[in-house]
This record gives sequence, C-alpha cells and structure tokens, in this order.
Amino acid sequence: MASAMRQISELPPDVNRGYIINIISWLGASISTICVVLRLYSRIFVIRRPGWDDAIVGFAALLNIPTRVLISIAIAHGLGRHVYYLSGEDLHIILFYNPILETLGIAAFCLPKLAVVILIRMLMGTTAKRGIWFLYFIIAVLFMMVVPVIVIIFLECNPPGRVLHPFSSSTRCVPTRYYDVVNTLCGAWSAFTDLALAASPAFLLRNLQMKLSRKITVILIMAFGFFAMIAAIAKTLLLPKQNSPDATYEIFWLYITFTIETDLVIIASCAPAFPKLWMRIFGREKDEFKPRPYHPVGPSWYGYQRHGAQHEMAGLHHV
Repeated sequence: MASAMRQISELPPDVNRGYIINIISWLGASISTICVVLRLYSRIFVIRRPGWDDAIVGFAALLNIPTRVLISIAIAHGLGRHVYYLSGEDLHIILFYNPILETLGIAAFCLPKLAVVILIRMLMGTTAKRGIWFLYFIIAVLFMMVVPVIVIIFLECNPPGRVLHPFSSSTRCVPTRYYDVVNTLCGAWSAFTDLALAASPAFLLRNLQMKLSRKITVILIMAFGFFAMIAAIAKTLLLPKQNSPDATYEIFWLYITFTIETDLVIIASCAPAFPKLWMRIFGREKDEFKPRPYHPVGPSWYGYQRHGAQHEMAGLHHV
C-alpha cells in the first residue's frame, strides 16, 4: 500500500498542454488558408492567369484542414497530457488517427514547396535554367524520400493495416529505429529544401531588373522560407520524442513545429498575391491592372496619325 502511494506521489502533475497546440494549429491554419484564398482570387480575378501551381497550393490547403481536425481529435483524447492519466480507449484513438494525420501532414507541407519552385521559374522566365533544374531535383528527391516514410507508416506492421489497431495481440512491427532513420533523413532534407527555396531567389534573380511587386514577392519567399527552415530543423531534432514512454506529453513541441512549418510553406507559396492585391487596393501600378483595350490587327504605325506630305507621325493619346 505504501509502495503504491509512493508511486502515485512520484507521478508528474496532470498538466494539459493540448489547448496550446490547438490554438497555434488553428491560428496558423486560418492564416495560411486566408493566404491561399487571396492567392486564388489574385490569380483568377486580378491577373487572370491561373496555373497548375494554384491547384497544387489549393490542394495542400485542403489537406491541411483535415490534418488539424485530426490533431484536435487527438487533443480531445489526451494529446498534450501525460500518458499516465490517459485511459486505454484514449490511447487507442490517438494511435489510431496518428498514421492518417502524419500522411496528410506530410503531403500538406511537401506540395507547396513544388508550387514555390514553379513560382521562382515564372519570376525568372527563360534565364538561369540550370538553377531551376537544380530546384526541381531537390523537390524530386524530397518526394522520393517521402514515399518510403508513408510506406513504413502503414506497412511497418504485419499483417498490413495492423498499425491502425496498435493493441492487437497478433501485431508484429519492425523496430522503430528503421522508421526513425528514414524519418530523420526526410526531415533533414525538407529543411535543406526550405533553405534552397529561400536562398535561391537571391542568387538566380540578382541580375534581373524587376518591378517592385516582384521584388516584394522575392523578399516574402525568402523570409517565410527561412522561418520554415528553422521550424523544419527544430521538428527534425524533436522526432525522437515520438519514442518516449510519455510520448503524448513529450511531442508537444514536435506538433508545434510541424504545424508552423506547414503553414509557413503554404504562406510562402502565396507570396505573389500579397503585392498584387496591395497595389490593387491602394491604387498603385494601375497600368498593370487596368484592362488593355483590344485593337484589331493593323499596320505597324497604328496609334499614330499622318500629317502633311512628309507623313510626319504624331502620337495619339489613348483613353
């Protein structure tokens, strides 16, 4: 009896940090979703040149929402609390949704990186093709590293699918060290990808003459990219917390950095919308947004009027 009382007294206090994850998670998701809406509005209704990168960013934002919903469900069942105070049913629900959450989250933070590469290519035009292919190579390697992570998540146990039923007595899973190695390598490469995407505009576009709106876009990509890289590095260093005996409490910062990295990458991919809408709202660069009148095909001197026998050309002012 005394031994049981002593063990109870040695337990940490029942602290719940899940609400902090919820606040940061949904605040970031709200901001990134608003940025995606502004991007789509700018590309469809202002610039009127939607592209595949818009579809990629929109799809990533859609995946981001169910990821946050699953995080909230896990928090409702004890994520953010010490495992000692959770019931077996709560643990089962957290472990059941965790593989689905991880898969959706991986896709949500990888896809916007591809959209950022497409954006940089659009800013560069036809210059520095080697640099663009290098960025595509980095993204391709990232996606190739992500695939085994997802495969291990769902196929690490025998029979397949038992990962969704963690308390089954017939489940046999591979040692966690294999998953840790692959996951750590993928996280490190993701951080390197953020660094490359943040730094590349400064090198690839340094000799180009750009409009103010494009310069602002480059600055935003670099700023959000560097912050995303910091979050990715912190997330990678925190990955071993998943194997802690008190994982439901110890992975607090892992979830924080994971959600921040995803939101920052999505926001960085929406960078073109910000200067365009700012100029539109405050009336700057009107010529860029004012619809140009359509003129039928005419001679090369269209827009000028001939005067006198010498056919002097006098410019006309178009309304």
